[in-house]
Amino acid sequence: MRPALVAIATVVAAMTLPAAAAAQQPMTLQEAVRYAIAHDAGVAAKYASVAQQEHAVATQEGLTFPTVSASLQNILQKQSNYGGIYELIGAEPQATFSQNTAQVGIANYTLNTGGLGLIQLAAANATLASAREDMKRAQDLVASTVTNAFFDVAQKESIVALDRSDLSYQNALVNAARLKAKAGATAGVDVLRARVAQAKSASTLVGAKADADNAREMLAHDVGVPLDTTFAIPQEIPEPALPQGSIDTLESIAMVERPDVVSARKALLSANETLRGWSRELFPSLQIEASMGNQYSPTESVEIQQELDEEIAEENQQRSLFGLTPLPYPMVPRGSPGFWQVGVTSTFSLPLVDYGQRHTEHVSDEAQVTAAEASLSQTISQAQIDVRQQYRAAQTAQAQLSYAKDEARLGTESARIAQLQYRNGVIALADVFQAQQTSVQAQTDLIDARVLYVDAIVALRVAIGTYDPNSAVADL
Repeated sequence: MRPALVAIATVVAAMTLPAAAAAQQPMTLQEAVRYAIAHDAGVAAKYASVAQQEHAVATQEGLTFPTVSASLQNILQKQSNYGGIYELIGAEPQATFSQNTAQVGIANYTLNTGGLGLIQLAAANATLASAREDMKRAQDLVASTVTNAFFDVAQKESIVALDRSDLSYQNALVNAARLKAKAGATAGVDVLRARVAQAKSASTLVGAKADADNAREMLAHDVGVPLDTTFAIPQEIPEPALPQGSIDTLESIAMVERPDVVSARKALLSANETLRGWSRELFPSLQIEASMGNQYSPTESVEIQQELDEEIAEENQQRSLFGLTPLPYPMVPRGSPGFWQVGVTSTFSLPLVDYGQRHTEHVSDEAQVTAAEASLSQTISQAQIDVRQQYRAAQTAQAQLSYAKDEARLGTESARIAQLQYRNGVIALADVFQAQQTSVQAQTDLIDARVLYVDAIVALRVAIGTYDPNSAVADL
C-alpha cells in the first residue's frame, strides 16, 4: 500500500509543479486586467443583466416571429372486451391500435398587423443596448483602474531607480569633497554640506521604496489577488502611438463603437416604433396555424390485409372446385402520402369609447420621441467633445513628453559636467547641488510625462469606443 501511495504522491507533485511555477510568474498588465474583469462583482452583475436581457430579446423574437417546431408521436392502445362509446352503435373497436405521426409546422402564431410585436421587440433591444452599455462602462472602469494602478507602480519604481541614482551621485560628491578637503583645496564645510545632501537623498530613497511597496499592494488589491503577488512591471514606461486618422475619422468611429451612442440610437428607434404603433388597434390580428407531415396507422393496414386475405381465400376455394389456378394474395400498401394543413383566424376590434386613452397615448409617444431625439443629440455631442478633447490631450502629452526627454537629457549632462567642474575646482559645491537638483527634477518630470501620456492614450481609446479591456492594453 505504501509504494502505491508514494507513486500517487509523486504523480500529484509532478502535476502541481507546473501550476505552482506558473502561479509564481509575474503577472502582466494584460493578465491583471483580464483577471480583474473576470472576478469583479460589479462586472459580473452587469453581465448577468445582459444575459437576462438577451434571453428577453430572444423570447420576444419568438413571440414576434413564427417559430417552427417538429414533433414525433406514437400512439399504442390495447384492450379486451371494452366497447366504450362505440358500443352504442354496435361497433367493436380494435383490440390493438397503433399510430405514428411526424410533422413540422407553426402552431398558434399570432400576427399583430398593427406592429405590436415589433414595438415590443424594439423596446427589448433598446433595453439590451442599455444593459450592454452599463457592462461596457463597468469593464472600462475596472480596466482603467488597474491600468492606472499598474503604471503608478511603474512610476514609483522609476522614481526609486532615480533616487538610487541620485544617492550614488551624492556618494561620489561626498568622496570628491573629502579628497579636496584633504588636499586643502576646499574647506571642510563642503564635506558637511555634501553629507547633508547625501543623507537627504538616502531619506528620499527610503520614502520612494515605501511608496513603491504601497503602490504594488494597492495594485494587487485593485486586481483582486493576494497582496504579495508580483507583477511584470516594465523598467521603461511604454509610449504607444496615437490613433491614426483625422478628428473626423475618429469621431465617425466613435459614432459606431461607443456604447452610449448605440444605446441612444436604440432608444430612439424604440420610441419611433412605439409612435408608429399608435394605430395598431385599427388593424386586425391574424392567428396562423400550419403544419405538414405524415400520419400512418399500422393497425388499419393489418385489418385491411386480413379482410383481403379472407376474401382471396374464399375465392380460391371456389376456383379449386372448377380446377382453376388460385389467385395470389396481394399485399396492402404501407404508409401514407402525407398531409398538410393551413388555418388563419382574423380578429378585428375597433375601440369606440376609450375616454381619451388613444389620444393621450399619441401625445405621450410623441413626447418620448422628442426626448429620445434630444438624448441622442446630446450623447453625440458629448462623444464628439470627448474625442476632440482627449485627442488634444494626447497630442499635448506627447509634445510635453518630447520636451521632457530633452530636459532630462540636458539636466543629466549638466549634472555630470558640474561634478567634473567641482572636482577640478572650477565651480563651488552649491552650484553642483543646484545642477543635480535640476537634473533630478527634470528626470522626475520625464517619468511623470510618460505616465501622463499613457493615461491620455487610454482615455482617448475609451472616448473613441475602441477600448476593449481585454486587448486595448496589449501594447502597454
